[in-house]
Amino acid sequence: MNTEELQKLLCTKIGMELKSFKRKILRLEPEEIYQRAYQIDSMINIYELLMEQSQKMREDILQVLLVVPGLLAFFYRRWQKKEDSSMEELLECVNENVLELSRAFSEAVQEEKGRAA
Repeated sequence: MNTEELQKLLCTKIGMELKSFKRKILRLEPEEIYQRAYQIDSMINIYELLMEQSQKMREDILQVLLVVPGLLAFFYRRWQKKEDSSMEELLECVNENVLELSRAFSEAVQEEKGRAA
């Protein structure tokens, strides 16, 4: 699979995740939706950042992100742990975690190759 195909798959994956998240949110009572406004905004922002950043990502990173279940929720949980909130920090958080996931995946692949040898 080439980079462009992986980018499309990632965009489809996170698009489906966002659509599922929206469906769940819309089943809530209005007050609970209001209480989750920050989460809703953050999830949409993470989605948009990943869509934009996916066009600049290497194949190996795209492959890692494709296998992480609940990618948007994963980044949202990581974002909640950050002290300050701003788009620059959110982007930094997403990029840091992309690299962390990529490294972990690469290490796992290397271990698997070592076992197979």
